[in-house]
Amino acid sequence: MEAREPHKGGLNMGKRRHEALQPLSRHHHYALVVAMHLTRQEQPTEALLRELRQFWEQGGQAHFREEEDVLLPAYAKYGSLDRGEIAQMLLDHVKIRSLVSRALEDGDPSVLVELGTILRAHVHLEEQVIFPLIEETLQEPDLTRLAPFFEEHRASSPYAHPDEPTARS
Repeated sequence: MEAREPHKGGLNMGKRRHEALQPLSRHHHYALVVAMHLTRQEQPTEALLRELRQFWEQGGQAHFREEEDVLLPAYAKYGSLDRGEIAQMLLDHVKIRSLVSRALEDGDPSVLVELGTILRAHVHLEEQVIFPLIEETLQEPDLTRLAPFFEEHRASSPYAHPDEPTARS
């Protein structure tokens, strides 16, 4: 399977992410750290598999479901889903799920590298293209209403900021 080139540039460095999407962006940061570990292969395979399992079971799966079940339907109220970027995002979700399953079942280091490469490109797609598109398209009240759906990522990511006020505070 051939991996796509990641989008150029950093993660949304010029503009602050809307508060409602910040927990997802922080979880993306966690995903990038995991992706880097998977592609560099500087740790024993067993350690990489433990890290992957923790990432996946403590937020990764839920992250995809929230994007698919909450974020994209909210976007679809105002924007067209008939976009290559949206299709690519969903295709990436399927590929990543499949690779996670293969990696955790087989422990094949080449699958870990492929997964890390695709995960990195996927995060960049969402941060550089999808999230800005959603922020441009949704109206402020709609974005704000999304915040409670993504709160769990404050706890699941090692990069969470527990001292920040939440949407429920």
